[in-house]
Amino acid sequence: MTLECKDRLFLVGPMGSGKSSIGKSLALVTERPFLDIDEEIVKYAGKSIPAIFEDDGEQEFRNIETEVLKRCLKVDAIIATGGGVIGREENRKLLKANGLVVYLMADVDSQYLRTLKDNNRPMIAVDDRRKRLEDIFKVRDPLYREACDFIVDSSHNNVHDCVEQIKAKLKEYSWKL
Repeated sequence: MTLECKDRLFLVGPMGSGKSSIGKSLALVTERPFLDIDEEIVKYAGKSIPAIFEDDGEQEFRNIETEVLKRCLKVDAIIATGGGVIGREENRKLLKANGLVVYLMADVDSQYLRTLKDNNRPMIAVDDRRKRLEDIFKVRDPLYREACDFIVDSSHNNVHDCVEQIKAKLKEYSWKL
């Protein structure tokens, strides 16, 4: 069965799920541009994400995130989103209406290990990082599932295997690979 073709692919999932790494690799093999919304936010705001959180608060960060998401819709690309982009219904609708959405599902243990030495993540700048990741996952997992077209387990697969699984699914959507 051939499904509707959309030329934009969004990677959603929690911190440490591999959105940026898998996105860059997927962009190379599909010969499409790659955009990382977090990087685009930094360019747009002129300061780091932790600085946005500290200076302006999470609400302003989320406003900027939505604006940057809208700007990214001008490009047919592989787009790595931030982990919290799906928190807003408006963003989930934009994702679903403007491309294929892949949920890179990573369990909390994987997220914890992959973000352990990363201090550039204000959402988990707390004493009990693992508990915070668990709390965030409980809220966001159903939203990722609601927004996605398909799920790839990035907890137990390396970047190459995730890319191969995504490519296999993209063939069902008539993507030219």
